[in-house]
Amino acid sequence: MTQVYAGSVFGIRELTEEQRAKTRKELEWLETDLIRRRKRLAYWAMRKAQAETLPDIREELRQSAFYFHARAQELVGSGERLRAFLIAELQDQPEHQPAYHYAH
Repeated sequence: MTQVYAGSVFGIRELTEEQRAKTRKELEWLETDLIRRRKRLAYWAMRKAQAETLPDIREELRQSAFYFHARAQELVGSGERLRAFLIAELQDQPEHQPAYHYAH
């Protein structure tokens, strides 16, 4: 007979109520920060597209647009990974609460 593990693939520890509240607050902050990061990525994607298509842009501006676009992609990616981990940490608690946003 095969035993199937149904838990999380992350090393999730059981949190106290205070730790859960702190994790929820961190997740709420991260959600707003991800909005800011995505807006910044959209801006640098536009600047990168301009650098690729407009012929009269100086080379240093062209290179900086590529650099900052790559940096913005890294920031969005790292924020998404952290967000996924925090959500998994909250959802894998013994008495899972259905959402991390609550009406106050």
